[in-house]
Amino acid sequence: MDEAKLEEFQSNLLGRRQRILEQLDHFEEALAYLEQSRPPEFSEEAQEETAANSLKALDQQERRELSDIMRALRKIDEGTYGICERCESEIGLPRLRALPMVRLCINCQKRIEERGAGRTR
Repeated sequence: MDEAKLEEFQSNLLGRRQRILEQLDHFEEALAYLEQSRPPEFSEEAQEETAANSLKALDQQERRELSDIMRALRKIDEGTYGICERCESEIGLPRLRALPMVRLCINCQKRIEERGAGRTR
């Protein structure tokens, strides 16, 4: 992959990382507020618990995405970005543009999904 494309992906990933870090800060602030609020009525307590659980789930999802971003940035530094971790072929640019943190080429991803679908039948 040429240097200009790598810089494009790196810039995109760094921007996404910054947005996630900002979101995590907001999630942590919201959770802290919910945990510190005075004891509410029963129905309000259930609503606050639901909100806290939703925030925690979002927090976990954001942390996973952040981990994927960091892995992709390391691969850029190592010179292995855009290479399938399974078959070591190049991952297509359209796939990388759609999913910049993707680790597998479309063929390897399909094989994994087909195997997974076969187990549930």
